[in-house]
Amino acid sequence: MSERPAWRQWEEPADVVGRPFVLRFEGPDADGRFDVWIWQGKRRHAGSRPYLRAPIRGRDIEEARERALEVLHNYVGLDQFRLLAEEVAAELAPGARVEIRENARQVIVTLAPPYALRQALAVPRDAILGPDASESGLRMTIRKHLEAQIIPD
Repeated sequence: MSERPAWRQWEEPADVVGRPFVLRFEGPDADGRFDVWIWQGKRRHAGSRPYLRAPIRGRDIEEARERALEVLHNYVGLDQFRLLAEEVAAELAPGARVEIRENARQVIVTLAPPYALRQALAVPRDAILGPDASESGLRMTIRKHLEAQIIPD
């Protein structure tokens, strides 16, 4: 009968899209899997809440790390897009609330009163999260669409 490896816990720093995070690894659990909890910032503080509500799981340490970084890249990339859309909207439609929803293929941006868009902005997820995504290109896309579609509500 083989012995199960001893349970361990450790932390590693990670930089995702220019933002610092701490990855806390735990495992292996009873089924041999490892969990990765994620905190934003350079250090995890006692009592602080993780960046994501649930851990990312993997069959081994490398898979858990790879999956955690992929999920984190998506969350951070979409959050940065949201901030960018809010920044551009604040310039062009002061006081409007930016509303963002998404599906498997695209991220959809609309505005709430006192402004609206004639047609929502739909940006393919790959344009936001892909390796060729650029902040300046996304800013220009958002700006052009808002300038052409914005109306008082």
